Amino acid sequence: MDTRVRHSGSSAATITLHEREHRGARNIYQVVAGALLSITGIGMILSIITNEALYPAARHYSTFANTISDLGGTEPPNSYMVQPNRLMFIMTMAVAGVLVLIATYLLWRVIERRRFLVALGFFGIGIVGIAVFPGNVATIHPLFSLLCFLGGSIAAIMSRKILDVPLRYFAVALGSIALIGTVFGLESLENWGPQATIGIGGIERWIAYPVLLWLVLLGAFFMTRGTQRVQD
Repeated sequence: MDTRVRHSGSSAATITLHEREHRGARNIYQVVAGALLSITGIGMILSIITNEALYPAARHYSTFANTISDLGGTEPPNSYMVQPNRLMFIMTMAVAGVLVLIATYLLWRVIERRRFLVALGFFGIGIVGIAVFPGNVATIHPLFSLLCFLGGSIAAIMSRKILDVPLRYFAVALGSIALIGTVFGLESLENWGPQATIGIGGIERWIAYPVLLWLVLLGAFFMTRGTQRVQD
């Protein structure tokens, strides 16, 4: 009888230890994924600002007439590429896309909101595609840009199921702004609405920056939640 009691107690202790280890691993996944997402959002914003500042004045780059992708190469048929701006753009997008995909993989092991993760994964694939096929690559680049914009804005809206109040309201607002911007940024609307007022460059930044700000917010949430649970 004593042997059974000791054996039962040992099993319970073993189960508890395994549960703690599993929870600890889940917390680490959240913290690392959150850090990667925040780094991506902050890094992309700062890289774009720096790249625009370094762009040769003789090329008359403007946030009204030029898209972010023009930093890597303008649209054909008369496309031109400026160094080191092109390399900076491609490297930024490549690293950012990989970081988002790694974060998506880590979160896949932690949360069950698969639709959100699929949208986040498409966002990461879109960023990588933009790096592989910069703005001077006709047809393919616009497709990856659209995938990036749609994936990011939809993921931001879907994250409302994960985030706590009031963060979810910010996520929905930022995602909605980006999604509406994507619609108004269509080529068929270039002479109407916001795109006619602030240009294709302006409307694209109303798509990209809200999503990047959301990434910082989302990353901070996961880092905070993971850290709190570790302390608990």
